Amino acid sequence: MNDNFFSVFLDQPLTDKDQIQRFIAEFANPAEAEELIDLLKQREKVGNTMIAEHVILPHLESPKIKQSQVLLIRLAEAIDLDEGTPEVQLIITILLKSDESQEIKKQIAQFTRQLADDDFLAELLNVEGEELFYQLLEDNN
Repeated sequence: MNDNFFSVFLDQPLTDKDQIQRFIAEFANPAEAEELIDLLKQREKVGNTMIAEHVILPHLESPKIKQSQVLLIRLAEAIDLDEGTPEVQLIITILLKSDESQEIKKQIAQFTRQLADDDFLAELLNVEGEELFYQLLEDNN
């Protein structure tokens, strides 16, 4: 697993859906942020991104993404995104370049299978400090 595969952001002061989408899009490619925000909004219309209590999984696939990776954003305070998405604390975002290699796609698929483990998600919600967060991710891959 390469060091750039995961990016962790703890205690983020984001307070609504627009701020979260902008954060993700700016990280993925600042020059194409508006288009990426539109893609995130379109994806959300397809269905709720909540995968567990307090956890959402927005994801993007686009040629505008500079590098495929997984962002883990833990909020400073849980927020209600909408009626069907209450008390969100952790945003796990998969960013995938359209022409990505099979190897990277396999790594992403392997990681997403772990998200079905409630204990793993609980650890991601509660682990203290960025170093321990990265260690948890490494230990589970």
